[in-house]
Amino acid sequence: MRNAAKQTSLLCGKLFDETGDRLTPSHTKTSKGMRLTYYISHRLIIRSGEVNLDGWRLPAPELEAKVAQVIRTTLMTPSYLNQLIPDASISETGQWRDELTQLCDGQDLQHLLNLVHTIKVKTGELRVTLDTSGVSNMLVVKTNRIAHNALTITSPFQIRKRGVETKLVLGDATAELDETLIQNLAKAHHWFEQVKSGQTLSEVAKANDTTSRRIQQIIELALLAPDIIKMVLDGKQPLGFTSEWCKRHHLPSNWQDQRAIIASL
Repeated sequence: MRNAAKQTSLLCGKLFDETGDRLTPSHTKTSKGMRLTYYISHRLIIRSGEVNLDGWRLPAPELEAKVAQVIRTTLMTPSYLNQLIPDASISETGQWRDELTQLCDGQDLQHLLNLVHTIKVKTGELRVTLDTSGVSNMLVVKTNRIAHNALTITSPFQIRKRGVETKLVLGDATAELDETLIQNLAKAHHWFEQVKSGQTLSEVAKANDTTSRRIQQIIELALLAPDIIKMVLDGKQPLGFTSEWCKRHHLPSNWQDQRAIIASL
């Protein structure tokens, strides 16, 4: 584990949300003394204690890695250099590709994140704007040759929460199965069959070494529309549809209503 004293917030001062509010570096410690770092909306700090206050709280190392991934993928896209510097010669493009390959092959995120001017994060979207001077210095090219509209990179992204863990998922990421949700689907069908056979919730809970409340929270999954179940089994369900969500919300029995609710997550 890295020494906490050496930890730096690589996106400090560059990160904003859809309201224009800055996301500020923050940290906390687990019960075992592990330091966890975040970027959180500034309003959550200065208005701490207010109820129903909305804002962002994103895990810093993962966000930094995702931003670096977005930049790396863009820089290595064959057509990007032509968009960035439209008047580039063939020899210049070849030379820059070699330099970008070396930059992108490196493991140090800071080299890539130094290129960032600002980042705007909003629901479903990460918008990274590269710094004109940083790009100019990297390619050793005059700033007036750079197409400024090519400096902004937009990438779909979502947040997946599982318990206390927050995971950022880029829009082009491969499907990831939610094993906990899949297991709970199986449990729900098993418990539902036991209830249909005449057992009470208390009897089902006792037979399965759990609580009646737990049965009530999960058993509704047995009534999901077949296409929703297939989405879960394929790992293609909306990222907000998790076991934790199911514990806190009621799902209607009507399949069309289910689809509408789950699609909004």
